[in-house]
Amino acid sequence: MTTLPNQQLLRRDRPICRRIQVVTCLLLSAFCLVSWRLSVLHIRDSAKYAEAAAKKFQRVVTLPAQRGSIRDRRGEHLALDEQVFILHTDRVHLRELVTVRRNLAKVLKKPVAELVSSISPADTLKMYHQHIAEKLAAELGMSQSDFLAALLSPLPENIIVQEMPADEGVRVKQILDNEHIIGVYLRPDVKRRYPARNRLTLLLGDVNSEHTGTWGVERLSDDLLQGTMGHQTIERDRAGRELPLYRGETVLPRDGSDMYLTIDMNLQDTVEEILEAAVKHYRPVRAMIVVVEPSTGSILAMAARPHFDRDTKTGMQRNLVISDAIEPGSIFKIVPLTAALDLGVVTPRDRFDCEHMYYTDPVLKVKLSDDEPLGMQTVTGVLVHSSNIGTYKIFQKVGQESFLRYVDAFGFGQKTGLGLTGEHAGRVNHSNWSNPTHSRFPIGYEVGASALQLTMAYAAIANGGVLMRPRLIDRVVDCDGVVRVPAPVPVRQVCSPATAEQMKEMLGEVIVSGTGKQAAIAGVTAGGKTGTARRYDETKDNGPGKAKGGYMDGQYVTSFAGFAPLEAPKVACLVVLDYPQLDSGEPVRAARTAAPIFAEVVREALDHLAVRPPPNLAAQGGAAR
Repeated sequence: MTTLPNQQLLRRDRPICRRIQVVTCLLLSAFCLVSWRLSVLHIRDSAKYAEAAAKKFQRVVTLPAQRGSIRDRRGEHLALDEQVFILHTDRVHLRELVTVRRNLAKVLKKPVAELVSSISPADTLKMYHQHIAEKLAAELGMSQSDFLAALLSPLPENIIVQEMPADEGVRVKQILDNEHIIGVYLRPDVKRRYPARNRLTLLLGDVNSEHTGTWGVERLSDDLLQGTMGHQTIERDRAGRELPLYRGETVLPRDGSDMYLTIDMNLQDTVEEILEAAVKHYRPVRAMIVVVEPSTGSILAMAARPHFDRDTKTGMQRNLVISDAIEPGSIFKIVPLTAALDLGVVTPRDRFDCEHMYYTDPVLKVKLSDDEPLGMQTVTGVLVHSSNIGTYKIFQKVGQESFLRYVDAFGFGQKTGLGLTGEHAGRVNHSNWSNPTHSRFPIGYEVGASALQLTMAYAAIANGGVLMRPRLIDRVVDCDGVVRVPAPVPVRQVCSPATAEQMKEMLGEVIVSGTGKQAAIAGVTAGGKTGTARRYDETKDNGPGKAKGGYMDGQYVTSFAGFAPLEAPKVACLVVLDYPQLDSGEPVRAARTAAPIFAEVVREALDHLAVRPPPNLAAQGGAAR
């Protein structure tokens, strides 16, 4: 018969029961905690940890797209990508003892078991790293200590050589294979190379370390040049060998498009040589030459000094042809004369009194002067002799409002639409004219214009009065071989074709019998205009309490703008020399400095374009003009 517990026994067993309950609760809590943690690891976070484990031996390799090349109109390379390799380390593979021991055994020609029993893990890694340094350091021109430091870097990936040439990469690849080296790998990459070197640097621009265009054509056409990178996921075993079976999806790169510029490098080289010689002879602060095709607006050559030295990565990165506004002086006189002829307020044979060197307007009291007493001159004579007085009197017939309309029509005070960064719109005073503005603006003062704006204005006269947008991209060829040709873009009709023809004839007379005689080209008719403007310096010190800035005594900006042949112009050209200096003591004038350079450039341009003079003119030896 079972005896039931009495109260005393129950009181004695109660603490034991409580302890059992507590222990049971603790065990249940621990079991629940472990179960929860296992569920987190195996259910919720399983993908994350599986990915982390895979990444230990997986790599997503970028397949670089080749940036499109830049070429001149004839196909000569100006900028292109060349294949290089990046030599880098993989920290995981360099410290993976099992893999390292297996490869070290191959190097020492010993069984792996012998290495395990005779060499400690630390010494194993040290010996293997030393082996890698001995085989690669000398090949790369590095000391073994520096190479070892690169191997022991704590970074997951440490780049040892950023841009290894392709031929050197082949040699290093053979060493890696023959010497059983893992943890140091070659990755293909591309490098931008400029065969043009220091030619055309201000136009081509450059790329940054990310292979993105930063300025010049490289930035202008970056979207087309860039291409699209590809990628591929690969997995390696412990020995560092790729496992093709586990290779992930491959997205092939798409190379960028090739850009063919309107630039003719044969002509560009000649222009650069001419400009270098001019800079050496005249020692200007700035110098610029621009050559365009009037009918299409295509830029055939563009050079400026100072410029960017690609070898030393020094110098100016500002393209002076588009970024700097100058007071053009007398080459701006085509604007009021074109306006007067187009509006019908004058004809080329109308006569104006250009006085005897000096003139004061009786109403506005503004004063003007010429270099010589000219007396009565036709409108053509005013341009031929570059009379400031005559130009002012013609401007008065045009009027301020109409004059400004033609200033805008020629494209002054607005960007040309070329698209390069840093382009200056120029300066045009549309209102708040002072009395001197009426006499200064029409002769090229109190107005700022870029060299490209001035070139396109003369090209408009040569093109029957049609202003073209400057054209720099001749054609685009994508990686599939599809060719796209951007069409020339007319901006506006500046003046009638009849007015343009009259201006061409008058500008031709400037070279025949006027200030531009030094711009004459044997065997070729040409038209153009000299410009000699006083040089304005914003830093000029005018004394205590006075604002800085003013015209410098004896300092000039000389220029010549024109086109050829006169009958059917194929090229328009501008030459600008900012503060040229003459050792002979002669007065500094455009006729002496810029005009001969214009003749030399245009002659070379016509030769490159195979433009021949008409038979009757060639027979005369070009004596007519």
